[in-house]
Amino acid sequence: MNHRQRIVRGVVASISTAALTLGSASLAMASEAPSAAEGTAATVEKATGTAGIASAPALGTTIPQRSTGDAKAVAATGAAVSITLPSSNNVIGTKAGKNTTVYPGAGKATDLAIQPTTDGGIRALAVLKNSTAPREQRYDIGLPDGAHLVKLNTGAVAAFAKNGTFLGGFTTPWAKDATGKPVPTSYRIDGNTLIQSVRTTDSTAFPVVADPKWVHDAAKGTAMGLVSGCVGGAIAGGGAGCIPGAVGGGLGGAVAGVVGGLFD
Repeated sequence: MNHRQRIVRGVVASISTAALTLGSASLAMASEAPSAAEGTAATVEKATGTAGIASAPALGTTIPQRSTGDAKAVAATGAAVSITLPSSNNVIGTKAGKNTTVYPGAGKATDLAIQPTTDGGIRALAVLKNSTAPREQRYDIGLPDGAHLVKLNTGAVAAFAKNGTFLGGFTTPWAKDATGKPVPTSYRIDGNTLIQSVRTTDSTAFPVVADPKWVHDAAKGTAMGLVSGCVGGAIAGGGAGCIPGAVGGGLGGAVAGVVGGLFD
């Protein structure tokens, strides 16, 4: 081998070594960079905390594999309840964080997520990534025949069977921006569709996280007596029932406050 050949070989070897080094570094950086799912889970769990996330869904509660599927929950009576996510894209769910299933890009500038909760409920979450995200998220709620949703004076939404039996409901809504600052939010009802509105401003720090959380508490609901008695009568009768000043589809204001205590 002459001197020139040795020089060429040395240059080639140096280039190959450098390429391998750069390739290894790129792979290392890629493995260290969080995935979209991990990033969404971190954002969500920063807002919700992790103490209330269950290691597995409660019996009868299921989390959909895709964002276009329905989450399944249980009512206080044992009946099935479904929650359809506000998804415009068919995204496969990925578990990340402590135990949050996330659906990155499920909506316009919006990620969705679901968490099973330690109280046997289920929490659906919308992550508004920037100012172009919709300010309203619509969740279609599948309830037993004849059941309906009622908004309470706490801002929470309760579900009642046709005969007035308490089924469960959605806790008082909240939303937080990227700094943890509360963002004004509220529910409204369109039939059995739960609509959460989030009111952002020019100073809102994105992403914003908002959650409808379903809970059922048969023990409290039964112990109250009002659930099967006064509330049932008020709803079935469509009037004041046993509580004066009934409002909102026959649900008494006083009763709404007591039932609303289940969703504080």
